[in-house]
Amino acid sequence: MKLRTKIIATSGPSLCTQKDIEAAVLAGVSIIRINGSHGNPKAFQKVATVVRKVEKKLKTPVGLMLDLQGPKLRVGVLDPALQLKRSEVWELSATKKASQDDKIINIAFKGLSKSVSLKGRLFMDDGLIRTTVVKIEKGSVFIRVDHGGELKSRKGINIPYFQGSLPAITEKDKIDLKWGLDHKVDFIALSFVRHPKDLDALRKIVKQHPSKMEPLLIAKIEKPEAVDHLNAIIDKSDGVLIARGDLGIELNLQKVPVIQKQIIDQCRHTKTPVIVATQMLDSMRYKPIPTRAEVSDVAGSIYAGTDAVMLTGETSAGEYPLRTIEMMANIIQEVEDYNIQKLFRKKPEDFSVQNHKEAFMFHVMQLASDISAKAIVMLTKRGTLTQLLSKLHPKRPIYSLAANEVAYRKLTLYWGVFPIETKMKLAPKRIEEGMRFLKRKKIVKTGDRLIFVYWDFKVDNLNMKIVEC
Repeated sequence: MKLRTKIIATSGPSLCTQKDIEAAVLAGVSIIRINGSHGNPKAFQKVATVVRKVEKKLKTPVGLMLDLQGPKLRVGVLDPALQLKRSEVWELSATKKASQDDKIINIAFKGLSKSVSLKGRLFMDDGLIRTTVVKIEKGSVFIRVDHGGELKSRKGINIPYFQGSLPAITEKDKIDLKWGLDHKVDFIALSFVRHPKDLDALRKIVKQHPSKMEPLLIAKIEKPEAVDHLNAIIDKSDGVLIARGDLGIELNLQKVPVIQKQIIDQCRHTKTPVIVATQMLDSMRYKPIPTRAEVSDVAGSIYAGTDAVMLTGETSAGEYPLRTIEMMANIIQEVEDYNIQKLFRKKPEDFSVQNHKEAFMFHVMQLASDISAKAIVMLTKRGTLTQLLSKLHPKRPIYSLAANEVAYRKLTLYWGVFPIETKMKLAPKRIEEGMRFLKRKKIVKTGDRLIFVYWDFKVDNLNMKIVEC
């Protein structure tokens, strides 16, 4: 299915076989996400191998994203699970064993007492258990339960405006990152980004890798501190992922939709790919249809201008992974069928033109509409120009002939872009090859007009050519 808004699906027990991943790609998935929080390089390799087999069989690019676990705070081993009740006071300790009778919760972080403040909020299990810090001692933190529940082993801990010092990239992340770079993943997502320097640390490791592989680095916005440093983080990253789960825990929930819109708007302005994620069709983990609110949530993200939407637990461990993907694709298709018809000539002030390349791409989009071109075809090496055009959200589809495998897969993230791998490097031959491919795929027919955009090395500048098939 040719969707302009891309679908990212998370692999896991429910989505791991070649048959399942092939069906997912045919249903509309462009990128498979590997969640670093669950598994190790050996498990990741199995998924990567299957993805590349599917890509080869279907002759279509499938991006591979490695989502690093990051410095996630968690409770320790709790066996059996603990029952926390309202108004109870519990001790959090990294050195004591968990105990229901003594009201002790074992945690996997020794520096907690230096990382919280008196009367500060502390959340556990995705915010389902909400507490307030009432006492701090060396090595222990005492919390009052404001909203209780059952607490199981390894559940996450969220501390808004965390004061401690945790490395942006953990030792586990480094091991997983090495595997990702060794095996040429296309996207690396960094979890719990708090400051632009976190991206600097990741990029430094990437650049030092012997392969000189340059995946797109995706900053996950899920901490209040990241929102505070949003513009600088966007400047340091190659893409942004709005991880609404932890963001919704540490901020008031009602703030998340506004922040989401602000992030999407800023990414549109800076021509940075943006992904919306977390609980988009969460009820489909257990039910064959989503709620009406979830459908509206997905649609709203598309209207706002996101490049991609991401499925997490729905496909990794849900009971209806393929049906969920099909539902997501159907929502996208419905919105795009309506939205594309509403796209008309944009005004120059609607697009922030910062240089001659951006001005050129703006007028290409306008020309495509004026002459009723069937599509815009980009001849690209790294995908930079394609990214500029993608952010304009033109009415015409964008086909990008990528001269190398790396760019071919990176383009799977860009809105409205359909990548085509080519071995031809000279523009005239690639134009001919592009026309043959589009005709063979019955995307265009005799008489259709196409606009080809490429860098003309003879004059060292951008050029375009209108071709009639």
